[in-house]
Amino acid sequence: MKFDQRPDLSLNQHLHLTTELKQGISILRMSAAELSEYVRQCVEENPFLDEDDWVEPRHPAIPERYMQDVSADALFEKRGHGSPESFDRERSDMSQRSFSIDRYLTETDSLDAFLSDQLRIQSDCTRTMVVGKYLIGNLDSNGYLCMSVDQVAAALGISEGEVGRVLSLVQQFEPTGVAARNLAECLELQLRKSGDLTPMLERLIKNYLADFETRTPASIARDMGVTLAELNEALDVIRTCNPRPAAQFGQPSRPIWPEVVVELDADGEYTVSLQDFYLPHMKINPTYRTLASTAKESEAKAYLTEKLKEAESLIDGINFRHATLYKIACCIVQMQIEFFVRGYDCLRPLTMAQVANASDVSESTVSRIVRGNYMQTPRGVFELRFFFHSSAYRAADRVVSSVSVKHRISELIANEDASAPLSDQAVSDLLAREGVSVSRRTVNKYRDELGIPARAARRRC
Repeated sequence: MKFDQRPDLSLNQHLHLTTELKQGISILRMSAAELSEYVRQCVEENPFLDEDDWVEPRHPAIPERYMQDVSADALFEKRGHGSPESFDRERSDMSQRSFSIDRYLTETDSLDAFLSDQLRIQSDCTRTMVVGKYLIGNLDSNGYLCMSVDQVAAALGISEGEVGRVLSLVQQFEPTGVAARNLAECLELQLRKSGDLTPMLERLIKNYLADFETRTPASIARDMGVTLAELNEALDVIRTCNPRPAAQFGQPSRPIWPEVVVELDADGEYTVSLQDFYLPHMKINPTYRTLASTAKESEAKAYLTEKLKEAESLIDGINFRHATLYKIACCIVQMQIEFFVRGYDCLRPLTMAQVANASDVSESTVSRIVRGNYMQTPRGVFELRFFFHSSAYRAADRVVSSVSVKHRISELIANEDASAPLSDQAVSDLLAREGVSVSRRTVNKYRDELGIPARAARRRC
């Protein structure tokens, strides 16, 4: 938006409007959880903001209210012709309804804190604590030790034997497998603790684990002098282990709050609505508004005026965000309607530029609003970014996206004969018979992205 096209605005008005737009763009970037936390902080810090019950859900009775003009000019005009209470009254008219969305926030200790607590209980002296804390501090996010024993010994100026003794202690901690130096040691620690580590399993893990990337299970079984059935049984035991024992630690889990709800109504039509139960019912405190207009002392008046502007900008920013989110969500549903009706196979290629043109907003605005915001649909909960894919493949009667192709590849492999798994070329041929031309190399790429092992690793007797 070009402010130099508004010659009727003073310099101060230009600056004020620019500040409001910056705050609006900042709010656009926030997810539902981030916006909730931000609003809570603003309510605590700004005396002009009053809020009602945080818990009672509020839901728009008339989605069309979000189709109002949310341009910068409209927000500026709103400053001169009315107050934020008009938006407050709109929100008070929302219908009350319950939601079936479970929202859980799992607060977990960091890996460092969790292991340090166990170290304090198990350590026999201060020296053990020092070495143990050093080892714990050099674990990666998956729980693996990033340094060798000799490197730790050199860094601390102690013997390798002492480091090894403390390392053995830390490797006994939960989660099982933590402080391993490689995948083989991680699996061995877990199987030994569970009592499942047989001589054959230990030999398989130490000597043949990496061979599965390049060799068939049958050739490995021959080298080990076991049958293919025995090897498959051993692999089943290994699959019960966790290759990333500390992956659940780190940052606390973020809640997923789907603001957009897509529902199938009684007429068979898909409707879009927004839910904002995570936000308070905010309003401007009338007492402070009066004080801002009647204050005599210049410093107090300047402070109150500034806080009033901040409160009004916050309410308008949220209104701007809701309106933009609703328009973009409606465009996504309209453009991906076949996905909602028929499923993954009909997810079409879609770019942010297409949605920007359809919703009359900038492409950067679409990019900001779809990141971290979620949509609840009859087919599950999806981040809005899920619906954007540029890769296109022409099927017999439609154009499909890369997501649809990946989904079909996973289905074909899930239903394959385990004794004769499909090669990448075979998957490519099956897709071609269904009218979707995908090269073997692309199948290989998508299979890797899906985390599906190669054909040799999937073969079972």
